Order: sequence, then structure tokens, then C-alpha cells
Amino acid sequence: MFLQDNYQVTRHICPRNCYDSCPMLAFTRGGKIEYIKGDKQDGASERLCSKQAEILASVYHPQRLLYPQRQIVRGSGNWQRISWDEAIDTIARKILELKERYHSALPLCLNKYSGNFSLLHYAIEGMFNSLGPTTQTTGTPCFSSGLDAQKLDFGANETADIRQLLEAKLIILWGINPAWTSVHSMPFIYAAKERGAKVVVIDPVYTETARKADYFIELRPGGDAALALLLLKKLAAYNKLSYNEDNITGAKELLAAIAKTPARPLLKATGQPAAVIDFLAELILQNRPMHIWCGYGLQRHIQGGLTIRLIDALSMLTGNIGIPGGGVNFADMGMDIFPYHIMQKRSDTRFININNFAHGLHNLNAPPVKLLWIACRNPLRQDAGLTELKELWPQLELVVAADKIMTHSTQMADIVLPVTTEFEELDVYGGYFRHRISINEPAIPPRGEAKSDLEIARLLTRRLNELAPGTSTFPAQLTDEEFLDAEFTPEVCQALHIKKWQDLYNGPVRFRYQPFPWAGGKFATDDGKFHCCSVPDNFSQLLPSEEYPFHFLTPHSQEHINGQSYPQQHKLPEYPWVYIHPAVGQALHLQDKHPAIVWNEQGEVPVSVQFREDLSPDIILSIQGASQKGGLNLLNAGVPTDLGILTTAASGLAFYDVFVNIRPK
Repeated sequence: MFLQDNYQVTRHICPRNCYDSCPMLAFTRGGKIEYIKGDKQDGASERLCSKQAEILASVYHPQRLLYPQRQIVRGSGNWQRISWDEAIDTIARKILELKERYHSALPLCLNKYSGNFSLLHYAIEGMFNSLGPTTQTTGTPCFSSGLDAQKLDFGANETADIRQLLEAKLIILWGINPAWTSVHSMPFIYAAKERGAKVVVIDPVYTETARKADYFIELRPGGDAALALLLLKKLAAYNKLSYNEDNITGAKELLAAIAKTPARPLLKATGQPAAVIDFLAELILQNRPMHIWCGYGLQRHIQGGLTIRLIDALSMLTGNIGIPGGGVNFADMGMDIFPYHIMQKRSDTRFININNFAHGLHNLNAPPVKLLWIACRNPLRQDAGLTELKELWPQLELVVAADKIMTHSTQMADIVLPVTTEFEELDVYGGYFRHRISINEPAIPPRGEAKSDLEIARLLTRRLNELAPGTSTFPAQLTDEEFLDAEFTPEVCQALHIKKWQDLYNGPVRFRYQPFPWAGGKFATDDGKFHCCSVPDNFSQLLPSEEYPFHFLTPHSQEHINGQSYPQQHKLPEYPWVYIHPAVGQALHLQDKHPAIVWNEQGEVPVSVQFREDLSPDIILSIQGASQKGGLNLLNAGVPTDLGILTTAASGLAFYDVFVNIRPK
């Protein structure tokens, strides 16, 4: 904290879980945060993205949860304010009753993920793990297939510094829309263009980033692996692929398999003519180094892991790995340098795939889940298999939701616990793309009776041990600062080039200091080599059918991510907007700006139609979290992707292999 122009200024980092993980400054006067802006340290900008308005709104929103509440009848909306003592006592007694009834803590389930990835927010996992083997979710809906892919290829998940774009001659933005999702990366892309770099966007949708690129390739959804194979096939035919067996394995076999793979079905899968493949191959040949930035969307298909692995191989075999300006950027797991002592990890936890939670819940009978704790998530809006999840909900004897607002899930909880925002708590944040770690200091005291996840864990631990001594081993006596002391071991501090975590008050530090990974062809695999993938005999791609003729694409909004839109709920339409090509819409007797029904075998969602000329005729596009009702994932059956288990213990989810039909309402 420091003073500037009569303001108390505190350091924060945006927890919106997008690529930039922006460091921020909050300016507080008279006990109220008046405005925020970006912290310019470590190359960031003072300008924050369009999500800025919702960041502060989450603190002062009139509907923010400020006190514990109990719902008299689940789903009735009949809420009663209760004290923290009553809330914690009710939960503690239910935990003890379930443990006695089942002689196990497995009926206790924690469903937690991406609302906040800071260090101290893992206290809820720590509290659950202190009770014995419990049931918890594992995996990630975000990027598990891609993580596995690069782990298999390189041996670790590392990204190049975003400033390496300035050294590239060709930048391929493959399934990524940084003009919406990573605005602080765009100046580097513009600067690279000014220095002569060519920018190519590959995407099924003509995005804002595509508008700013030199070339746009409108790929059929899910055709990414086919495109990578075609490029490898073309460049091999030109004799422009090379490798050194001292630092690569599987290359000979991969190229032999590619040579045998017929081009015609691959072209059909991409939806592009051969001339486009020739053009892109020529761009790769003429412009080196090549930097490929892979978005999460292209690995949200059944062969998502294979796609990333083929792109890695394309970059490796063209000599674009381990050089300035080159590489394949996807995600960085540099935060794994921390020991996460706060989690008190155990080997006997019973895990459910977070991407198939309803199905996992249904199959757990020995013993069944009876208490569900929801934190940092909104499963009744975000999950696949929503119909099954709603059917299972009445079997839960107690649902606890820790949140800042009444979401679709908190509305179906029995007890709601109000939690602090990032402006009301001490913590340390990192990211999974940029290489920085930052302090988050409290700018204001918690509003109302809101408490941090760590303080909630302390309260529950103490009450459990009062009622039944020895129930919980969570170290509730430690202060926030002492928990951080335990995470910043000498090894961690050495890696971050600091002496103690308090040094973060001076500004962000980096967890990677090399500008690009894999220099000199040295990889993190067991044998030190890059590992090429194999090509399956039956190359699979899900395509629309006569019954369901449309790809249903549901990307994130520019203004928010998933359920983070709640500060603007009153401005959102009741049901989602879906975008469709006007010629297709008119052929189906749809009218622009009129209601319709999107459906498949999972169910149906009321929508409003909007015509969009730049969409492919076989795509229906809708933005996640951009309506008050009508969760889009109701139509998602939960089809798994090919990878994910290696790094996240659960396969990914093919969010973009969903097919639907549409009719007028």
C-alpha cells in the first residue's frame, strides 16, 4: 500500500482467469474504492479490458451477498438471514452426522474450480482434506487436452514471453481471439506487424482479431487436426521438414503415417480448398521464425489433444521450436513451483471428473454423496449433463454455496455463505499464460459479514473440533501471513529471485526468466527429446447430421467470463441470443430479432435469433453467460476429449462438438 494524490493505493491482480492476469491498482478514499487501473509494472498497461466495469461492480453491487442465509425450502426463494455461528454449526453437525452414519467422510463432496486460483483460496481443499478421504472434483473444463498434449511433446507446459512476438516473422493465431480475451497482448501483435510480421487467424468465426489480421482462414469447426496434417503433408512433399534424431523421437513414424493419409477427406474436414493449404504452407516456408498461439477452443473437440500435438510437430519439424520468436504458446504451469501445503493433499481422495459431474455423482453409491459444498463455481449453469444434475439434486441432504451473488446454483442451496472479493483479502496470484506472480492486498475491510475462504475454513475447523475433538487437522491457528510463509519456501523464493513473499509489495515478479522455452533443443521429457505423436488409423471428426445440422459454438463474451456477468444481469436479455446466417434463417422460417427454440436430444433452450452475414451456414453461435435464463450447456451431452488425464486426472470436455437444430418459437 502507498499514498498517491490523497488516495490509498493497493496492489491487486485480476482473478478473471483470462490470459493477461492483469496487475491492478485500486484507489481508495474515505473507505471506498473509487476507481481501479492497470499497474504498469512488468510491461502491463494502465488500461484494463472491458471487464473492468464488472470487477468493481462485484464489490458494490446492491445484490451482493453480505450475510449468511438459510433457505427454508430448497428452491423456494424463502431465505432467512442467520448468524455465522448458526451457519457453521449447522454444517459442522451435518458433517459429523454423515461421518457417523457412513463411517466415512466420502459422503462430503467439494465442487470447486475457477472462481479464484490464488494460493489462499485452496484453504477449502485443505479443510476438506483434513477430514479424511472425501469426494472432490478433478480435471478442468478449460485446457486439459492441450496441457496433456504439450506435456507429452515437450515434457512440461511452458510459454514464451509474449514479447517474443516482436521477433516473429509469421504469427498464427489459431483458435484464439486476443482482441477479446487478451487485450494487453494486442500491442505486441500490432508492433510485430509494423516490423513486417504476417498475422494469420485460423478460426471458424470471423472474430474481432480476424478483422485486424492480414489473413483469415475460416476453418470448419473441429477441422484443426486435419489442417495441421495437411500442412505437414504439403511441407513434407516439398522436402522442407527436417529433424535431428538426437533431440526428437517418433518423427520418422509420424511422417510415414502422414504420407499414407489421403488428402481428400482431410480437405473436406477443413472445409477449405487445396489452394488455401498451399498458400499457408508457402507462408510458413517464407517467414521464419513462426510463432503459433493456440487457443483453448481448438482443443475442445474430441481429438483436441491430437490437434495440439500435430501443431507442436509442425512447429518442431519446421525448425521453429527453441528459437527467438518461435514456438507454440498454449498455457504455462509455472505456478506449480509452489508446494500448496495449504491443500493438505491426500492420496485417498475420491475424485469425480468435473466435466462429467452429474454422471459421476449418479454412479457413487458406496457411499453416496450427501453433502455438496460449492465454491468458485456455478454448476447448475456451467456444467454439461444439466438435466441429469438437476434430477440428482434432491438426493443431496445439504448444499452449501460460498459465493458473492445469488447464482443459479446458490438459489438451489440450503445455506449460502458470503465471501470476500479480491479487494477485501490478502493473497498471492499467478497466471497460466503470463509469467508473473503478484500480491493482492486488501483495499477495504470485508463488506457486511463476508469472509474469505480461508476464514471460513478456520471457522468450520474450530467448530468441528469443539463438537468432536480431532475431527479436523486443518491448521486453523495460522494467520494468513503464516500460510503464505509456508508456501514461499527457500526453493520457491530462489526461483522467483526474491527473499520473502513480502517482496511482492514492491511489484510483480516473474516465475520464468528465459524469454522462450526449449532453447538448444533441450526438453523436459524423461529422455530429453521432443516426442512426436502418432496418427490414429481412424481419424475421427464429429460433423453435423440431417437431424442436427448445425455446429453449436459457445465462446466467452468480451465483457465477462461465464457467470461473472452477474453485476450486469439486469441488462442482459432473458434468453440467449443466437447468431445464424440470414439465408439459412430465412430458409427455416426464422425472423431476425424474433424468438426461436434451439434443441437436440439433451433438451431445448428458448433463444432470440439474430442474423449475421459472416457466419458459416452450418454454425449457430451463442455467447456463454450472456442471458438471465437458458444455460447453453443444457444441450451439451458431456462428450470427452482424447486427453487430459495425465495432467489433470480427467479427460477434457468437447464443448464445441455439440450439434443442434433450430425452429421458430
